[in-house]
Amino acid sequence: MASVDVDSRSPQQPIFWNHLVSWIRAIPRAAILSMVGPSLLCVFGYFGWLNYGAHNLDMAYYGLKKENIHITPQPQWLKKTKVLDEVFEVRALSRLSLMDVKTPETLVRVFDAHPAIHKTHRVEKMAGGVLVTVEYRMPVAMVQISVTNEAGQTKAGYYPIDRESLLLDESNFSDSDIRQFIVIQANGEVPFTSGYVGKPFGDPRIEEAARLCSLLAPLREACKIKYVQVYGSMVSGRPKWVLEILTAEPERRFNWGSCSLPGKEGPGEPPAEAKLERFKAAVSDSKQTKDLIDLTGVRGPKP
Repeated sequence: MASVDVDSRSPQQPIFWNHLVSWIRAIPRAAILSMVGPSLLCVFGYFGWLNYGAHNLDMAYYGLKKENIHITPQPQWLKKTKVLDEVFEVRALSRLSLMDVKTPETLVRVFDAHPAIHKTHRVEKMAGGVLVTVEYRMPVAMVQISVTNEAGQTKAGYYPIDRESLLLDESNFSDSDIRQFIVIQANGEVPFTSGYVGKPFGDPRIEEAARLCSLLAPLREACKIKYVQVYGSMVSGRPKWVLEILTAEPERRFNWGSCSLPGKEGPGEPPAEAKLERFKAAVSDSKQTKDLIDLTGVRGPKP
């Protein structure tokens, strides 16, 4: 059987590596530790500063504080809701920094999400804080629906809405506040399909009535407007809503007609501005004794 000679000796190392190893071995250990130790401290210190020190220092001097946020004063109807307190706590704004370029964008987003705010128009950095300019939602009417309690008793419940029929926080309103708003009544049952503050009421009839109430709200006290009633009707095979206004002292009814949106009036109906002028003239006419005053100029059967 043939045999093969194998050279078990390691290949010769290059002269450079031999000199390098010899040089390292010649360095005293104390000298090596004096170089490696500070180097490691610098490396760990650098990454520690980036991840912890810089952030903590930034938050200590430039962290967003509630007292440094200046927001548009709240309207009078927000008696219990504290918008700034709620937004700051719920959204954990204390984690934001005034030096972060994304902070204004974040503030716009979180304030827009609050149910009492219609729109955040501007967030402006100022010395030591930020100025937040917002437009608050304003109640225009109370929706009357039948509410059954646990005992099986049924009574009228009143829910505040704005011009877009979004439900507002009812905790800001007392029973005495109801008479300060137009009350919306709809024929038939009004399903409470939303029930969440800041969400649409969930009924197209209420949407129609809310738009009309937004037009009538400035005239409510002077014209003694008490109710806006909305009835269902069919026009050309499609559902249509008919709106009526009820006033007190004296009690009179006014047929507003269909939708109050410009361009959405029924056939032959005048625009909303014209109907509004007719309404104001009829209210101021003490000789007007009709039980139902038509503001549309269109004759037709009562729905």
